[in-house]
Amino acid sequence: MWTIKSLTPPGPKMNLIIASATYGGEIFTENGLRFMQLNIPSSGKNAAVPLLIVPNKAAGETFDAFAPGCNLLVSGRLYPNRNDYKMYVVPNQPLQVVPKEVSLNQVNLAGGVGYIAEQKLEELFTFSLMCKAPSQVLLNHSWQDSMGFRVESWGDDAKRLTTLLYVGRQMALAGTLRYNTWQTQDGSHRATYQVRVRASQYSLFGKNQPKEQVPQQTGSLQGLPVQQGSPVKTVVASAPCSFEEPNDPPF
Repeated sequence: MWTIKSLTPPGPKMNLIIASATYGGEIFTENGLRFMQLNIPSSGKNAAVPLLIVPNKAAGETFDAFAPGCNLLVSGRLYPNRNDYKMYVVPNQPLQVVPKEVSLNQVNLAGGVGYIAEQKLEELFTFSLMCKAPSQVLLNHSWQDSMGFRVESWGDDAKRLTTLLYVGRQMALAGTLRYNTWQTQDGSHRATYQVRVRASQYSLFGKNQPKEQVPQQTGSLQGLPVQQGSPVKTVVASAPCSFEEPNDPPF
């Protein structure tokens, strides 16, 4: 039987994701760079989450082994891009086919609180978490760069984090990656990636501060404009989309 040993990817919990997603085909940028288009399936009112997979040695030959429509397991580091507003994943292991019924969407982040949004609902608390990650020349990212992730918490977690978080506080959290889209009054389309905190799955570091001493930088976290991607070219698969039950699943 297919068994899940852990939902948490191995290694430092900085900007990691492990998810099952549907392979949609290849995407080529204007300068000829190639990426795999994956979509974490929609659930309920939540839209499908588009991801672009960066080819690297860890992914190996599996980068060319799948037909569109396959349900793939991807594990790697998340890189939100400020230039094209897309979310990239750099794999840390080969991609593999998993059964359609396997549904995973787990994000692990660690960093410092960079921004706290104006709180309009008592049950919703939104902030950004600034993370560090290894250099990626293909994505124009260096160790000196910080990546900002929008994070939202609800219910009791929102009430708790409202009193405990302040700009600069270090924390680690586990959550799910979401993709929110909407249309503004002027007709333009907007979208944002957000990480929704899983209930009580976070740790805070450093001392709590009295509320009057907590430095706050509040405001509104606005959505990012939806960008038109390059045309998608479907891969001619070298093997059919089939699932073979592994002896030792990698997670």
